[in-house]
Amino acid sequence: MNLSTCTMDIDNLDPQIADPSSTVNMVLKKAKTNLGKRALMKKAPKLVETEGKMCVMLHGGKSSQVLKNLITDLSVLKKGECHKMTRKNDGILPFEGGGETSLEFFAQKADAGAFVLGTHQKKRPDCLTLGRFFDYHLFDMVELMVRNYKSMDEFGSVGKGAVLGSKPCMVFLGDRFETEPALVMAKNILMDIFRGKPASRINLKGVDRVIICTALEDAVMFRQCVIRYKKSGTRLPKCELEEMGPSFDFVVGRHQDPPPDVKKHAYARAKIGKKVKNVEHDSLEGKVGRIYVEKQTGLEELAYMKMKGLKRERRQAAEEREAAKRAPKKSKTDDDDDGEDSD
Repeated sequence: MNLSTCTMDIDNLDPQIADPSSTVNMVLKKAKTNLGKRALMKKAPKLVETEGKMCVMLHGGKSSQVLKNLITDLSVLKKGECHKMTRKNDGILPFEGGGETSLEFFAQKADAGAFVLGTHQKKRPDCLTLGRFFDYHLFDMVELMVRNYKSMDEFGSVGKGAVLGSKPCMVFLGDRFETEPALVMAKNILMDIFRGKPASRINLKGVDRVIICTALEDAVMFRQCVIRYKKSGTRLPKCELEEMGPSFDFVVGRHQDPPPDVKKHAYARAKIGKKVKNVEHDSLEGKVGRIYVEKQTGLEELAYMKMKGLKRERRQAAEEREAAKRAPKKSKTDDDDDGEDSD
């Protein structure tokens, strides 16, 4: 797949540019340098993603102050892994045919895999739509009708202890998250948005906040608390929770499942090859193998090249040995007689 880059700023884009019926045409450029090629390859889909999922947060044609404050708080929680757009965007109706075109356009420009859309209508007031992309195309989404919202500012300086970029614990309480399809999707999308960068090991001190979603009969409560570690006299510390915001309740509205064929490609996993014996991978030498061979015999009988210089040295050594053999040996008695004469 050959991707292209655009020189336009996403914050100053007009939604009509993404509309196929618009007469405005963008000038797309292909990568001309190795640096640009590597950047495009980095944005391409991979079987195993090593980076956190970028999220684009924006407003529809009509929004409310509640949604503006809520999206601001969510962007603070996703700081470094989100792109927040402040302008209103008319024509973004993801649940209607063709209404997702502008949304997919913004996702491609921001290299985003998820989105948060705030819309306010008479039938659906304070509606927060969460969704995901696959290959920059809309994958699945769910509507959350927000109620009883409290911003992070209302909780004071409680959340100042949370470190930027930390991975939160996520707790989902209630059987509805396992039985109702809409809540199952909402759970998956929330976990995908807030999971951050994948890590094989996590330091206990880095776990400083927890997101708790409790499913009641008529609504779902979304709460975020900061974790306080206290001394307990044992190896494991005592944990205390203090609410830090944002806090809100929501009711699930419409939801859209992904197409079966797209879902099959999106959930594909890399094939794990069979274990190869006697092969290791070294950081310096790369692939290293160990070979077992039988004991070699008869090597002393092989004819090999003899150098002239070595022949001369061997001849001189043989002559010296012969001269040493021919020389008369001095007896012990002769040595004793010589000693007495000297006295």
